[in-house]
Amino acid sequence: MNKYFFNLLGLALSLLITGLFISCQKEEDGLSGDVDNFVQVSTRGIEHGFGVGLTGCYELVFPVTVQFPDSTTAEVADYPALKQALHDWFVANGGVKPLNRPTLVYPIQVINRAGEIITVETPEEMKELILLCKPVFVGGGHHHGGGDDSIGGGHHGGGNDTIGGGHHGGGDHGGGPGVPCFTIVFPLTISFPDSSQVTVNSPGELKQATFTWNKNNPGQHAHPQFVFPITVTLSDGTQVVVNSQDELRAIKENCRG
Repeated sequence: MNKYFFNLLGLALSLLITGLFISCQKEEDGLSGDVDNFVQVSTRGIEHGFGVGLTGCYELVFPVTVQFPDSTTAEVADYPALKQALHDWFVANGGVKPLNRPTLVYPIQVINRAGEIITVETPEEMKELILLCKPVFVGGGHHHGGGDDSIGGGHHGGGNDTIGGGHHGGGDHGGGPGVPCFTIVFPLTISFPDSSQVTVNSPGELKQATFTWNKNNPGQHAHPQFVFPITVTLSDGTQVVVNSQDELRAIKENCRG
């Protein structure tokens, strides 16, 4: 009798433990799916909101500061770091989908298709900049924006000796959001509207040089720009020498399809 009872008790405990394991596994799988979705949607929202990435007109200059829905912030050096920060915030906040999406803290800095380094100080300036281009986003058709896409002065830089960071775009739209079209290889020379030039060896130096010039020349509508030729890294890891604004523009348009 006792043996039968203990056998039943053992079976019940085994079933209970198995059930708890399966339940926990489902919860983990569900949270993992929620995290992935949050990271993808948030990254895509940032790309769309700032006109950057494979299908935008501009390339984002890192580092940038991301602001989460609870108003906390984190500085990130590239797209992989951005995705990791989004992942960590979501998990730390219990995996509950927020009402608002993460965004970037102004000012930000972008590169247009002509190789100009543009600082965007406010959301209003960002809207104007996007209207100059009307970028194509994932799922849309082909649309090549007009103009050389300009607005603001110089401020944010960063990253690990590249601009764009993380994975690299090319002609193929491989992967989801968080894929820059190309990355800039340092060192390079930038030219200012007063015809002065400076060679920068890292994104940090680029950031400081453009910030200093704009601070000393308020109200300027012209922008610092690359002195060609420059070298960029494409999605397959190959480096390409870009000899002119037209060649850089062609690479960007090729990414956009």
